Amino acid sequence: MKLEDYAEVIVGQIMTRVTTGGDDEGKTIRVLSPKAISNGVINIDDVGTAVLSKDIDNDKFTREGDVVIKLSTPYDAAYITAETSGLAVPSFCAIIRKSDNRIDARYLSAFLNSRFVRDQLTAKVSGGIRPMVKVTDIRSLEIPNISESDMKDIGEAFMLSGKKREALLEMVRTEEQIMNTIVMNSIIGGMRNE
Repeated sequence: MKLEDYAEVIVGQIMTRVTTGGDDEGKTIRVLSPKAISNGVINIDDVGTAVLSKDIDNDKFTREGDVVIKLSTPYDAAYITAETSGLAVPSFCAIIRKSDNRIDARYLSAFLNSRFVRDQLTAKVSGGIRPMVKVTDIRSLEIPNISESDMKDIGEAFMLSGKKREALLEMVRTEEQIMNTIVMNSIIGGMRNE
């Protein structure tokens, strides 16, 4: 069956149509930026804000249990948790909202992040400076027929793997900061001794 048989695919909001032109009059909201979607999770530190001049349809905000996907390469997707619900989704992303309980949303996130799906989406995109996949191409993705228990197991394993990868990336960032501090301290110390 196709993805559209299990879920609704909603393109994000064009933010320039609903945000203020620099003044702070309006409601401030959290906005999902495409760079925040990585390794199947959303890095909350990369979530931005915007000040609204007009209301956004409620369907354009994330809900727990949704999956969001970048519409530009590398087409990363992420499962929405309670912590990442309520984010406005920009037009560079789409929301995949389950309409059928026969599919596990965590599995769907794993499926969308697979090389198999990314290759399919890349093949459908044509030219342009920043080629974007069409929502109709996402809707037409064929979902493999596997058992609900297998979907659940794969989805849980994928979420755990994403958390591990984020922890490892944080360790790498911390190590880079430590080494940079050591080098900078040696430079400053060396300059003082001259």
